[in-house]
Amino acid sequence: MLKGFLPLDSNMLGDAAPLIFPIWLIFLTGWLFPAKIESYAKKHSPVVSKIITNSYRFGPLFIVGIMIGDRIRSLINRDTTYLEVAQRLGPGDFQFSDLRLLFTGDGVAESILFLLLVFALISHRLPSISKSPIAIRKQVQHRIMAYISFCTLVSFWICFPESSYYSPENLPLQTTHSAQGDYSLPIVLLTGALILVSSELFAITTIPFSDDGLTTLSKRSKLKMYVILPILILLMSRSTQSSDSWWLNLSQGGMYAMVLFFISNAVGLVLITVPSKSLDSHLQHGEDRTKGLLVQFILSIILVFIITSIYLSSTEPFDVGNGYLLQSSWLTIGILVFMVIGLILPNFGFDGATRPELWWLRLALIFTPSILFTFSPFAIFLLPACWYLLAISIVMPWIVEKDVASPPLLMVILPLIVSMIVVTYFSLSTDWPLMAFITIGWIPSIFSSVGIRMHIREMKSQESA
Repeated sequence: MLKGFLPLDSNMLGDAAPLIFPIWLIFLTGWLFPAKIESYAKKHSPVVSKIITNSYRFGPLFIVGIMIGDRIRSLINRDTTYLEVAQRLGPGDFQFSDLRLLFTGDGVAESILFLLLVFALISHRLPSISKSPIAIRKQVQHRIMAYISFCTLVSFWICFPESSYYSPENLPLQTTHSAQGDYSLPIVLLTGALILVSSELFAITTIPFSDDGLTTLSKRSKLKMYVILPILILLMSRSTQSSDSWWLNLSQGGMYAMVLFFISNAVGLVLITVPSKSLDSHLQHGEDRTKGLLVQFILSIILVFIITSIYLSSTEPFDVGNGYLLQSSWLTIGILVFMVIGLILPNFGFDGATRPELWWLRLALIFTPSILFTFSPFAIFLLPACWYLLAISIVMPWIVEKDVASPPLLMVILPLIVSMIVVTYFSLSTDWPLMAFITIGWIPSIFSSVGIRMHIREMKSQESA
């Protein structure tokens, strides 16, 4: 125990109110299905309906507010029964600078999530969609709520660890962590902005129709993402943690890995799913459509296994022996399970997109790695294969289906293949292949979407000639 400090009963939130976290998870799960809950609420009397709607809407925000308030109280009181206070500050007088830990210490996830939850609740008032019908604005809000909830749930065990809310058996004898916190404030703020803009892009790509408001929102969100992504990737690549085996030590590096997943989600949304919303609309009825899906599925099995094996084998502890083959096999099976689920969902009514099977396939490739990360830290190594397959999913229908003109080899197909080979070779030649890939791995996606867009323009010019 800290010198001169008499131990008291723990005041930590998890010990004082252990049910608050299960209740919070229930509220967050409700945010995944906001339209269903509001539809259910309307079946009851106005009073009951209002209670249900307000509870599920403001419940997560209220609980996060309690968590932040409890953390602020512990910092102001220098309550050394709290692990963070004992590790970083110790006994003494409160200084205003201690509140910096809300964004650089254990409270970082709470503070960012609070801001994201507030944004979700007011997102139907975004200037871009101010003139859109109320039905569209509500759909945008519901999609944003669902995306923020998903990001919170898949990262819950990392961003809200038990050590932050439950008293340990032993507190340190002296401060052992920096009073400045462990996280870079610019990276923290950019990550929050990344998730916010990604939620906008998710809303755009999951609403099958469009209007002027959604078009404006799409343009503005993409511009914001084009600024946020390169800066955040640059800062992450220069982080001192980049040289550590963070995937083997989740207690220290899990948060860092989750940021990479958020970056991956953003890349998939801004470079693949949002452009494909317009690109897929130019496909015809889909002669040999099933054949195209079969080719994409078989290619997915092959590329996921091979590329994941390559990147795993370049990293400790898999650089010796053949353990990377077993790990790659399990990861390949995991992602294929979600891909299969996505392919059958259109048969159950989830078919709002122009090409629903392709849309679900892309969403599986974007979000499955972060889901599998809850079971295996090595799921982070799925990102290279998933990024490549996302780029291929844009081009594949145009190559296989017979009722559309195939893209020129030199304009679309060859640049895509060459870019994938160059990116792989360059990243594997560096000291940290995975981060090197994330730095430049988005290039094939650019070639695929831009190439198909040029192909469509050329077809239109030939038709009008």
